[in-house]
Amino acid sequence: MSKLLVCGVTVAWLVMAALAQECGAQARQDPQAIENHITHVQGSSKKVCQLTGQLDHETRQPTVNQTVKRFGLIAADLGYSFEHHGKLFFLFGDALPSARFRGKPNRRKDPPRLLDDDDAIAFTTDTTPDQCPKLDFITNSNGAYESPVVLNAEGQPAITLRTNEMPISGISERSRMYVIFGTDNILSNPPGGPRKPAGGPTRTVMAASDDDARTFHYLYDVSKGPGAKFIYGSMARGPDGYIYFWGAQGGALYRRSAPYFARKKTELLDRTGEMEYFTGAGPGGQPRFSSSEADASPLFEDYLDGSAEPHNCMANFSVQWNPFVHRWVMLYSCSNHTRANLGGIWMRLAEQPWGPWSAPQTIFNAERDGGLCRFIHRAVNAQNPTPCDDLSPPERQAQSGGNYAPYLISLFTTGDEARGTSTFYYTMATWNPYGQVIMKSTIQDDSKQR
Repeated sequence: MSKLLVCGVTVAWLVMAALAQECGAQARQDPQAIENHITHVQGSSKKVCQLTGQLDHETRQPTVNQTVKRFGLIAADLGYSFEHHGKLFFLFGDALPSARFRGKPNRRKDPPRLLDDDDAIAFTTDTTPDQCPKLDFITNSNGAYESPVVLNAEGQPAITLRTNEMPISGISERSRMYVIFGTDNILSNPPGGPRKPAGGPTRTVMAASDDDARTFHYLYDVSKGPGAKFIYGSMARGPDGYIYFWGAQGGALYRRSAPYFARKKTELLDRTGEMEYFTGAGPGGQPRFSSSEADASPLFEDYLDGSAEPHNCMANFSVQWNPFVHRWVMLYSCSNHTRANLGGIWMRLAEQPWGPWSAPQTIFNAERDGGLCRFIHRAVNAQNPTPCDDLSPPERQAQSGGNYAPYLISLFTTGDEARGTSTFYYTMATWNPYGQVIMKSTIQDDSKQR
């Protein structure tokens, strides 16, 4: 029987068509991905600690931060971090207050809390990556955590920060703190209706603080409307005098977006507009930009096996420059399951902030990497009738836990440039149980491992 080479495999003529179709499906997973020799070290992704809460869900031992006792905070999610004035700040979303704090009411409806604001901001001076950082929170006059409020020129709240409305990302520049906040989530906060965990923000605003996150003042809208592409995202300082912005869509496209890129000259950060949106690369690979957000092009698309149409999965994500492997590292959560990747936390890398980006690699999967039954609940159902953990309340026993929002902690990144290895640390939010942990993962340049 005649044979020939297809996709690097010698096959019989009788199976050539089927294999060629499969190779085409694999190529469509990420048709623009670049060749990459920097890989995740299998088995390196580990939980460092549980960041908030009173007891560690896995060990049942007191957490380092004991946030219920110290700040009246049961749990929160997200945890985007950035350095400012010698401290590492963490931006938390949808914080859950304890019923009482220091003998007094502490619910969302109890003053000095505001019903329209339910997030939290913490900070630390710790710099040791393999120990859980000791957090302090921005607090109310009673010592309980205080939720950030973005004020307008008249000193009144400019936006709401209710369910699934939150601080998105932050950066320190010229002694000012800049934080992007997401708001206008009508799916989670319908007018006159109960709050519910659905959808995401549809508008982002830039706010500045001159007192280390105690007060925020509205500067301008960053992205809004049906075509808003910079709702979820990450910020970084570039080496070329620009602040870099990576974005993803929100609202009904929560966890269904591709990523986008824009930049803004550092000295213009206080001013509205002036954003340059990446529209694609020219024939020589040089980036092209537009002043219109509508022109922004996806950096890449995610696909399911065998599908010609994108199956994008991005929402909460982060990007940082890794000096040990000389790449921009992007982490995002994706529920796609493909032949190449399990669902979970995915990583891509690029030499330039706009790409081209490598194919994704799964750096954390709850089952593969030991999260399930330890700090992420496994559903009790017909397939798994015997519980393997006590992480879930009785009413959610049938609901599998999840993980999302991998936010790189740039300050903690370590590595060996000569060997092309690096270990990076990131907060990762969990659901059932609700909260967040700090994780670490290692990558290596395979070309330097010989």
